[in-house]
Amino acid sequence: MVVNTEVRELTGVEELLAATDLITEVWQAEIPPVPFPFMRALSQAGAQVLGGFVDGRLAGVAVGFLGSDPDGTLLHSHVVGVREEWRSAGVGRAIKLGQRDWCLERGIKRMAWTFDPLRRANACFNLAGLGAMGVSYHADFYGRMNDAFNRGIPTDRVLVHWDLAAAGPGRSPAPAPPDSPLLDIGEAGGPVRRAVGPLPGEEVRLRVPALPPDDVSLVLDWRLALREAMQPLLRSGYRWTGADRNGTYVLTAPLDPLPSTQRSR
Repeated sequence: MVVNTEVRELTGVEELLAATDLITEVWQAEIPPVPFPFMRALSQAGAQVLGGFVDGRLAGVAVGFLGSDPDGTLLHSHVVGVREEWRSAGVGRAIKLGQRDWCLERGIKRMAWTFDPLRRANACFNLAGLGAMGVSYHADFYGRMNDAFNRGIPTDRVLVHWDLAAAGPGRSPAPAPPDSPLLDIGEAGGPVRRAVGPLPGEEVRLRVPALPPDDVSLVLDWRLALREAMQPLLRSGYRWTGADRNGTYVLTAPLDPLPSTQRSR
């Protein structure tokens, strides 16, 4: 069921304290991922601190700040969290659209954020739901973290860009033959990589589990396999353009492959 969500800026001390508590609760973290003094400073400085309210209750939070890259100014969305009882109720989407509106009102036409590529539901939401695109892979981006989602494994992240002027649903992959993925799920649940890499210009498909396995060693196997598959492709100009709930990821080849001397390192 989709609920009506009011998205607005958070500015008062009580609301910002509640936002700090919500994010800490969502991540099941020992230390607040966004401490209150930092949250307060961001809000005071004009950064993006938004709350999503359902029936007057704070159901989700977004925190972002201005950044830039060679293509110009963007908003970096540092964290978005939704309270468990309101997940799959449209609150997260309402908050992302609220972030987009906030940006466009200020002349900001792009957003960027990072997420864990092993979180399949997030991939579907970001790529297929919003139309964002994965542009680069970052191994152990945050280093060691001690929350429920990251404890004991490298914090690999994919950076996505979202063109706000063209925002709309993205691509869901079409069914593919079972032997086509570059990375697939083995009988024991671990990753299996195809021996031969993609041909020039070939679309690449990867298959991942619905959720990271409970076994930490198996999670680490998946982390390293996905890193080995995705990082060089994104570095060479491929873009992560599609994801579906069956676990298929699609990376699209660049229209004009970069010469080896121009590839990022």
